[in-house]
Amino acid sequence: MTGRNDRLHRYVMMTMLRLLAIVTLFGATSCGDVSTSAEDAAALQRLQLPPALREVSGLATVDQDELLTLTDEVATVYTINLETGSVEELFSLGDPVIAADFEGITIAGNDVWLVTSRGVLYRAIDGLKGQPDTAFELFSTGLEDTCEVEGLAFDRTRFLLACKENFRKKDRDKLMIYAWSQGEGDAEVYLAKPLHELGSIQKLSPSGISVDGDTIQIVAARQRALLAIDRQGNLLRMMTLKGHPQAEGVTVLADGSIVIADEGQNGGGLISRYGPAIGND
Repeated sequence: MTGRNDRLHRYVMMTMLRLLAIVTLFGATSCGDVSTSAEDAAALQRLQLPPALREVSGLATVDQDELLTLTDEVATVYTINLETGSVEELFSLGDPVIAADFEGITIAGNDVWLVTSRGVLYRAIDGLKGQPDTAFELFSTGLEDTCEVEGLAFDRTRFLLACKENFRKKDRDKLMIYAWSQGEGDAEVYLAKPLHELGSIQKLSPSGISVDGDTIQIVAARQRALLAIDRQGNLLRMMTLKGHPQAEGVTVLADGSIVIADEGQNGGGLISRYGPAIGND
């Protein structure tokens, strides 16, 4: 009987350890702890970017194997091929190339859109074609006195802009996301979520945003965090970005994989691809 009890005890303990490993890797459901970390969810792929992209700023998905990105100093857009690892310049805006504090990139149809920290949008018309003389338009979102914008995503018919720093006192302890539509004036509040409703989060400085269905992915470089929230701002997942020096962009591939871009320290930036479990239910 003693041997049988010992075997039963070992079986129960091994089962509990397996369950613990699954919860650690994939996160918990919304009714419990929603935290995991990059140490538990290893990157499936890492790609070193060239020195020109040391200050990489934003990501956008073209298809399963191709991304767009840019540097935060000038309006030059690059393609990244995840399959081959190649990085090529796609187009630049202006002659000379426009210099500004660019903080986000997204795709709407064949157009590529860039945003500055002051909320100015640049529409690169048919930018995906990569023409050397790509035409462009400028739009103001009216956010220059409201917040420091750092993150842009196209959401069906409108654009979502994430605020890194909120200038108005009443917004200081909130996650603020604004929505802007072409031809409809200034951006309007899309989400104003008090941080105390996001679990243990006390400070949050978004540096990138991506929309995947009804899930919104947000990276915050200062807090080294990746958050997945629903459209009401409810926290679905949170991942601690250990090993990520400065996450400045996030995007989701067609298969649900999540890609994060980090600024480089002494060389080019870094691209990291993770499986979908770290961000989605």
